[in-house]
Amino acid sequence: MKFKVAALTLALVLAGCSSTKPSYEVEPGPITAINAQKLATSFKRQGIKLEWNCWWGTGYSETTCVKSDIKAIEVTAYANSFGNSEVMRERAFVAAEMQAKAKLIHFINEGVSSTNVMQTVTKNVEKAQDQTTNKIKSDDVVSMSDDEVAKGSNTAVRENSNETVRTLTESIRNNAEGKIRGAYVKDADIVDRQTVMVTIRWDKDSQEAALNLRKNFK
Repeated sequence: MKFKVAALTLALVLAGCSSTKPSYEVEPGPITAINAQKLATSFKRQGIKLEWNCWWGTGYSETTCVKSDIKAIEVTAYANSFGNSEVMRERAFVAAEMQAKAKLIHFINEGVSSTNVMQTVTKNVEKAQDQTTNKIKSDDVVSMSDDEVAKGSNTAVRENSNETVRTLTESIRNNAEGKIRGAYVKDADIVDRQTVMVTIRWDKDSQEAALNLRKNFK
């Protein structure tokens, strides 16, 4: 008897569990308006770093260093891969390296030109159009029937329009050109999901090595 009661209780519990279907709710991802989106503040962007030689006896720390001449330059640039494939990754590294070298040249020798041009165009247009259905004189009285009015009437149209267009163009051009000797890629890394970073370095030792190799490979 006890066995039958236990079996009946287990059957009721299983029936209740099978009849109650679990419900799963998936919350949608957060949607932020474009004007409310913010860049990540944890990312620290690097630029151009200069290393100086110190006079003898002053190079114990940065505060005591008396700078003499530049020892090295490091330039960091970034590029987006627009994808996560290996091909896009390598192309992003090449683009970041090119941007770093361009940034170095712009730092060393950059020409900037600015031009403001204002152009004002004015056009006057006058149009005249006369439509005459009957010969009239200044001292004649003209009378028309309803049928004549429906076909047309004497009209004189005068139009005079002025069109003025003013254009202001501001052009700023940056141009830099030069040769880089002794600069090499010091570091290349992935900073986030689709952004890579490349750091190039120039120092006196690498420049001397590049000049010596250039003489040997002529």
